[in-house]
Amino acid sequence: MSSGSEGLRISGEQFKTMIEIISRNPVELLHSEECRKYLATDRWEKGAHHMDVHGKTDAGVMPGTVAHNRRELEQGLFGSSKRTGRLINPLRSLEPVYSRAAKLKVLSIGPRTEMEVFNLLAAGFQIQNIVAIDLISSSPLIDTGDMHQMPYADRTFDVVISSWVLSYSSEPQRAVDEMIRVCADGGMVALGITYEPALGTGVVVDAETATAITGSNYASAAQLKELIGARLDRTYFEQDPDAPDRTGAVMLIARIKHRA
Repeated sequence: MSSGSEGLRISGEQFKTMIEIISRNPVELLHSEECRKYLATDRWEKGAHHMDVHGKTDAGVMPGTVAHNRRELEQGLFGSSKRTGRLINPLRSLEPVYSRAAKLKVLSIGPRTEMEVFNLLAAGFQIQNIVAIDLISSSPLIDTGDMHQMPYADRTFDVVISSWVLSYSSEPQRAVDEMIRVCADGGMVALGITYEPALGTGVVVDAETATAITGSNYASAAQLKELIGARLDRTYFEQDPDAPDRTGAVMLIARIKHRA
């Protein structure tokens, strides 16, 4: 058989051996976007379309957020975990994570489906150490709750990852403060958003171009750092869009130092 644009040849014997390798460690399959999506979708369908919705949303949640996500879930639109992988991939390569992922407690904010959980498993985190929370949940693996007021104790998690959800908040400072509250001293907060030039920056809920689910927008990692403020102890990774007039990902992974 052949694979890829260059026609990589894989013999039947090689393929059989690789299947045996995967059978001994099925988590290897979760490196595949297609496998993550298939597994999450199949588990959801066979789980009688499990759906929990958080009963009380904070004022910081944009009004259309729950309806938007519920509609997509009901239509079976599980989206892609490639975007969250853009944040998880640099995270997993960092020294505090690379050799210690199996021991770290991680909080995933806003995954909605199991795909981000699977992405974290592929990165070496362990299922018993992964907690996920969203306003709407498609899985018992995901708690229902609000990122502005989470039901977790102070300094609980070694890693807090907020992958493309901060823009749903009209009070992003409160959301980031809450992420830092539950992050351990010396722990890491990973933030990812998409910058939309037409929206401007900061809290844009009142902007004419804002949608029902757009609450905030940031053009650079430096602006995300301002939300963390004096609690930022070290910047491990940052990325800005290629140009200020172009849509692109803004990402930041920072070490947190509690000052009190």
